[in-house]
Amino acid sequence: MSITSYVRSAVSPAKAYKLSPRQIHEDSIFLNLNESPYSLVPKAQAVLESFKTGNRYPDFSQVELRSVIGDYVGFAPERIACGAGLDDVFQILATLFIEPGKEVIISNPTFGMYETFFPLHGAKIVDVPIGPAPDFALDVDGIIGAINDNTAMVIVCNPNNPTGTFFPLEQIERLCENVSCPVAIDEAYAEFSAEHHLEFANKHDNAIVLRTLSKFAGLAGYRVGYGIFPEDMVPYVSAATPAFANVSGLSAAIAIACLEDLDTLKANRDEQVAERERVTSLLNEIEGVTAYPSSTNFVLFKLVDEETATSALAALAARHIYVRHYPQANLNIADHLRVSIGLPHENTAFLNALEETLANGGTS
Repeated sequence: MSITSYVRSAVSPAKAYKLSPRQIHEDSIFLNLNESPYSLVPKAQAVLESFKTGNRYPDFSQVELRSVIGDYVGFAPERIACGAGLDDVFQILATLFIEPGKEVIISNPTFGMYETFFPLHGAKIVDVPIGPAPDFALDVDGIIGAINDNTAMVIVCNPNNPTGTFFPLEQIERLCENVSCPVAIDEAYAEFSAEHHLEFANKHDNAIVLRTLSKFAGLAGYRVGYGIFPEDMVPYVSAATPAFANVSGLSAAIAIACLEDLDTLKANRDEQVAERERVTSLLNEIEGVTAYPSSTNFVLFKLVDEETATSALAALAARHIYVRHYPQANLNIADHLRVSIGLPHENTAFLNALEETLANGGTS
């Protein structure tokens, strides 16, 4: 008997969250994973160059990191749980709330990790889809109607990935007020939006606000995410968090240094937001392209059809410019592409390449 026969049925290679391996070229422009295009801020770079304590375990409970994050978001550090990226905080959520047969409500198209990750812990995914383009409206009534005794959690990505949509705060408020189960609000892109949900963590005892330093602070490679939990959950969150919070000593030190250099981070963010608006405007000037407003560091745009989107994706990749495509039938955006906002010259190169590609019938 093969050892694979002992693997749990929930662990299916066919259902894994997949990303294509990176093909590194000297002129590569990566606009497919919503990373920050900026290098470490000066204070963080200084930490990286001088870090000498990697032979020691990091702070068991990441007291300093949680304190600095707490100062940043305005919450007591004990209400904050850190992890190696936001997906590690999902692990805390799963440990807290998921048992076999429990349900997690999501709204596709949204961050694909939800649909692949929580079933690994025995959850059933219940999809209450958002509406069609261009509004991509959240179906609050549908979510409330889908709640039952087996519901473990609702998770809402706001601003939403991959649409870039910001669902109005009053809708999220109504959701929190009308359900008793945990409502996890994934605001990984909060710093790029004009609004956020931090006050929800105080107003609603079932609201959990999730954030990351991957996007705004440019720490995608260092893996630091965090969640803000209700006060009643503090002892349970502590019990569900790995002993070292899974954050390395180097990553914690770099994260702390970043949050002590907010002026630089905000300046980078402001440039990215300005570039987002420029890219959106110029995309809409290209024949056959419709770009939607975004509250994130990326833009979703529609092409004539799925065949055009697929061929444009390949043609851009041939030029070493990488964007994201969502061909899954259940997402209903196979005729769309998503482009992350890079440095100004990278964005210009992408726009020129896309326009030339479409003028050539989708070939490079």
